This record gives sequence, C-alpha cells and structure tokens, in this order.
Amino acid sequence: MNRCKLSCALLAPFLFVAAAHGQNRELTLERAVELARAGAPQLQAQAAALESAQALAVAAGRLPDPQLVMGIDNVPVTSDDAWSVSRDFMTMRKVGLMQDFPNAHKRTAQRAAAQAAISVVQSETLQADLEIARAAAQAWVDAYAADRLEANLNTLRPELELQAQAVNAALRSGRASSADALTAQAAIFELDDRLIEAHREQHAARSALARWIGDEARSTMLSEAPRFDTLPGARDTLLATLHQHAAIRAYEAQMALARTEIDMARAEARADWSAELSYAKRGDAFSDMVSLEFRVGLPFFSRHRQDPVISARRADLRQLESQRETELRMHSEEVANTLSSWQSAQDRMHLYERERSPLARQRTQAALASYRGGGMALTEVLSSIVAEVELQQTYSELLRELGHAWVFLRYLQPQAGSP
Repeated sequence: MNRCKLSCALLAPFLFVAAAHGQNRELTLERAVELARAGAPQLQAQAAALESAQALAVAAGRLPDPQLVMGIDNVPVTSDDAWSVSRDFMTMRKVGLMQDFPNAHKRTAQRAAAQAAISVVQSETLQADLEIARAAAQAWVDAYAADRLEANLNTLRPELELQAQAVNAALRSGRASSADALTAQAAIFELDDRLIEAHREQHAARSALARWIGDEARSTMLSEAPRFDTLPGARDTLLATLHQHAAIRAYEAQMALARTEIDMARAEARADWSAELSYAKRGDAFSDMVSLEFRVGLPFFSRHRQDPVISARRADLRQLESQRETELRMHSEEVANTLSSWQSAQDRMHLYERERSPLARQRTQAALASYRGGGMALTEVLSSIVAEVELQQTYSELLRELGHAWVFLRYLQPQAGSP
C-alpha cells in the first residue's frame, strides 16, 4: 500500500501534464522566451529609459530660451532730481529681450550626443532582451531535462516491481532466499529515492521557469525540444561575427557617445554670442531710445578650462576602447569554449543514444532472462538495472549541457524573425 501511494505521488505530475497535453497546451521553448520577454520588468524599465532618451533628443541643440530684460538706467541719487525717474534726461526705464546663441559646433555636438545616447539605450535594451531570452530558454531546458529524467526513471520501476514479485513467488516456492527478496525490495527503495530527488529537481526547474513566464510554467506540458544537435548558426559565422554580438555592440554604442562628448568639449573652446534688443523710455521732455547690444564670449584661457576637459573625455574614450577589447577577448573565449562544450555534449549524446543506452537495455533484458533461467544471481540483475538508472541520470545531465550551450549560441544576437 505504501509503495502504491508513493507511485501515485510520483506519477501525479505526469498525470496532470498528460491532461494538459490532451488540451494541446504544450509549451515550446520559443513560447517560453516570448512570454518571458512580454512580462520582463527589465525590458519595461529599458522602454522607459528609451522614451526618456528620445524625449531629451527633441530638446538637444535647441537655442536657449530668450530672456526678458527690465530695468532702470541712470537714476540720479545726489541732486535735486535724486531718485526721480522722469526729470533727468539720462534716466531711462528699459524693457527688452536677450537671446543667447551657442556656437553651431556646440549645438551640432549636442544633437549628436542625444542620438548617441538613444543608441546606447537601444543597445542596452537589446542586450537585456537577449539575456532574458537566454535565461528563460535555459530554464526551459532545465525543466525539459528534469521531466525527461523523471519519466525515464518511472519506466524502470515496473520492471523492478515485477522482479520483486517474481522473487517473492520464488521465495514461497523455495527457489529463492530471503536475501534475494530483501535485495529486490532494497533496489525498489533505491529507485524510489532517486525518483523523489528527480521530482524535487523537476519542481525546482519548474519554479525557476515560473520566475520568467509565470504560472504557465507549472501547469503546462513542455513540447519536444528544438534540434539541439544542430547549431543555430554556422560555426565560422559565430566566431567571425563577434563584433555584432549584443555584449560588444553595447560597448560600441558607448564609444560613439564618448566621441560626441569629445566634440562637445571641443565646442566649448569656441566663442558663444548673444544679442539684446531693448526699448528705453525717458521723461516726457526727452525722446525714447532703442538699444541693440551684442556680446561675444572670449575663451582666452582654454589651456586651464576647456583643454583639461577635452583631455578627460579622450581618456574616457580610451578607457572604453580598452574595456571593449577586454570584453571582446573574453567573449571570443567564451564562444569558443561553448562551441567545444556543445560539440562534446552532442558527441556524447549520440554515443548514449546509439550505443550505451541500447546496450544497457539489452544487458538488463539479458540479465533478467538469465536470472529466470537460473544462470545469474539476482545481485547481478539488479546491478544492471542500477547501471541503467545511472545512465539515465548522466543522459539527463548531458541533455541539459547540450541545451544550455545551444541556447547560449542562439541568443548571442537577434536572428531573423526574432523580436
């Protein structure tokens, strides 16, 4: 009765998943990625950042707002006309407008910097999008591998139960010993222990997937995996297009922004100018006056003001160039190692599927047949079944390794048809 309850508990997730399967609610890897992208708060934050950068670009390079000028000029303070604003001929009540005109190079650089800032946010958004897609896809792979492992281990349990029943029958007829019966029962408990652990791993994998796509991760059966044994792109292309990968493109956008900041620093060394037009009203006995005034900045001390800023911005650019080169080398190594890991996992998967797994199955069947014919000890039969259990666990780990490598290579850069 206890074994029946344990079997029902272990099989319950698969019964639930089977019901979902009957309703055609299979969750594909691409669908998981789509759901993760749709609900990711990181991308919502990036969308807000992009909206902000685009709004700032509208104002970049515009003329400053005009200034209203109001005042009183030449008010006497000592004669009989002291503090009068109408009796002295030089006293004027003035109103006018003043407009600053930054030099054209500065305004052009500001517009270029605003566009470069948009490109930085766009590159960061692309990088965040691919990182989210990669994380969700790898979580899907983990859940898929966990499902496969639990299903494969469950297929071995009926054989152990039948073997235990056969040993008990042989024990009653005197053809087997109590040790054989206990050994068979211990093998079932060992498999149950591994099934419990596999169920825990499956639950953890589904919870990790739910982080990215919500409750659908727990209630939906996973579809068959994509062709992990086929690279998402040609090997040479993956290695030759490193500069197009999202991690590198983010640096290039930052470098473009740094170059515009150098241009803005240089533009500060050029003169700005302003113009002021005012109307001055004097006493009734005197005529009113109009004034037009120009002011020009004189950047005579650029050696101590503008030049240090230009040098600082150039140093910032060199820093980004060095960081990009460091990232490019690390990324190149990472891609090469992932390709190697993918190839190794693929080769081992093929070996397991074509050779080791069929051989283990044949060995178990042969051992069972030999035991029934009295030509093999029960312990040898059970050891072959245990070896098959361990083989299934190793296969699951290889499937996860292969899937992770494929996902990493798939989401290095956007591909045709992807968001």
